[in-house]
Amino acid sequence: MTSFEETNPCDIPLETVVTALRGFFPEIRDDDVKFIYHGTYNVFEVMGEWIFRFPDISLLNEDGLELIRYENEVLQTLGPHVSLEVPGFEHISEDPELPFAGYRKIPGVSLSTCFDRTTKGIREEMAEKLGGFLSELHSPEVYEAYSERWPTEFTGEAFKEYWEGYYALIQERVSPTLDDDQRAWVTSLFTDYLGDDENFAFEPRVVHGDFDTSNIIVDPDTLKVQGIIDFEETALWDPAADLLFFGEGQNFIDMIMEAYTQPTGPNLEGRMRFLYNRVPLIYISTGIELEYREMVEAGFGMLEARMSLLN
Repeated sequence: MTSFEETNPCDIPLETVVTALRGFFPEIRDDDVKFIYHGTYNVFEVMGEWIFRFPDISLLNEDGLELIRYENEVLQTLGPHVSLEVPGFEHISEDPELPFAGYRKIPGVSLSTCFDRTTKGIREEMAEKLGGFLSELHSPEVYEAYSERWPTEFTGEAFKEYWEGYYALIQERVSPTLDDDQRAWVTSLFTDYLGDDENFAFEPRVVHGDFDTSNIIVDPDTLKVQGIIDFEETALWDPAADLLFFGEGQNFIDMIMEAYTQPTGPNLEGRMRFLYNRVPLIYISTGIELEYREMVEAGFGMLEARMSLLN
């Protein structure tokens, strides 16, 4: 299934991108720049060797610059602790009106483009790599390194309050747009999750925050895992958030968990299901807020798929 980000058109003119890149590559031409997708960033492959990310038009400001600075520092903090390759920003524009960053492309393609070509043996090898990577990322050592740079007092109580507030927002903004079945499903999703205190008794860990097949880079021929990209959502959170491979099947999740060595905390499956199922509501709510019809439609498509998959 094609993601919203893959079909979302670029919202920054190619001429603007090429002109900006000439500060680093004076001889660059228009046909050296290939648009890939548009999520938080407009992402471009440059000269077949680089990836450059220009924030969405709503983030062509100080907020976008801070997002780039944050991810750069996150990568510098995490890089020494993980065995798979992650991006290293080499070119950064700190112009708040046009912030952007570039790194050398990790050779390969997103796993999302070729997961259906994987055999059981390849998936087992992949899962071992991914489980190992997540064990490193979710380790106490990475927690300490991150907390030293970004001190915080994360508590299960505060996490529950966050989701209570988010549910109130969904009730106000999204619920009026849902049909009866959808509304009942969303109500059950939140009330079941919020009603079980075990869901907030986990040990917080540093999470990638968007750990899905689109951000796992593999060799297009051997399908071996080459690296992990897109760390802008990295934070101290519930580690269950990085295990949400329901779309790839329970067997793949089980394979990853066989290689995962960190404590999971209570009610892991329930936490995973909630975090997976709440994703469509993000698209619907954000689309309504931004008056972006295509994002709302994408969210409803995801909602129907989630309701069918995990009922």
